[in-house]
Amino acid sequence: MKIGVTALGSGSRGNAFVIHYGETGLMIDGGFSSKAMKERMATVGIDPGIIKAMLLTHEHDDHARGCRVFCDGYNIPLCTTYRSAKYLGERNKIPEQVLEFIPGNRFQLEGFSINPFSVRHDAIEPVGFEITHGAIKIGVATDLGSIDQLATMRLRNSNMLILESNYDLNMLRDSSRPLHLKRRIMGRHGHLDNVDALSALPELVTAKTEAVFLVHVSSECNNHNLVKIKAKEQLHNMGRDDILLEVIEQSEPKGIVYLTG
Repeated sequence: MKIGVTALGSGSRGNAFVIHYGETGLMIDGGFSSKAMKERMATVGIDPGIIKAMLLTHEHDDHARGCRVFCDGYNIPLCTTYRSAKYLGERNKIPEQVLEFIPGNRFQLEGFSINPFSVRHDAIEPVGFEITHGAIKIGVATDLGSIDQLATMRLRNSNMLILESNYDLNMLRDSSRPLHLKRRIMGRHGHLDNVDALSALPELVTAKTEAVFLVHVSSECNNHNLVKIKAKEQLHNMGRDDILLEVIEQSEPKGIVYLTG
């Protein structure tokens, strides 16, 4: 069975992805308003009614902004950690239905096997996801300051890799951002820069890999064309010109990519 993956958009102002087969889908993060997410799904031909649950990587607004309204509107659960749910609940940002998971504990959901794993990021209890359906695996890490051994193990050998490539180091250093913010972004629990993201590809990409989405690209301290050129060079040097490479935009969704395994 083919699995469809769609990036509704990714960046500092909102992140959301849809994974689906047939009439069943999961959303990863709900960082846009509910209205905007429905409009973006309509653009790529996805019926929001197929979404059966939303998986949350962490509580920051660019990942959680629309989760309460969207989940309540479609009567679906938000899947998140206890600590993230507590934080959102205290701020009236949590939907009525919540399924709590523990990082490292695999669970089954709507035909998918979900393995949430802890990542290094300055959030309450941030996670990435290893999502499998049959022989197809999707690895997701949208926000992480560094790729540790656990993240490498969970992301490696994915049919599709969804990985952060947030900033160019020189552009960040030369930006007008405050020094404390620059230090936070560059820290081990901040965001992943282009060099570290692309340097990880030889370890993460295997013969099984069909597609790579590079996500959470900074609009101020990065350049989408630069990321794509450098990523293509890296994949070429690896002998993997066959891989579908997309650098996901903030402003518009990317059409459905089907994985066949």
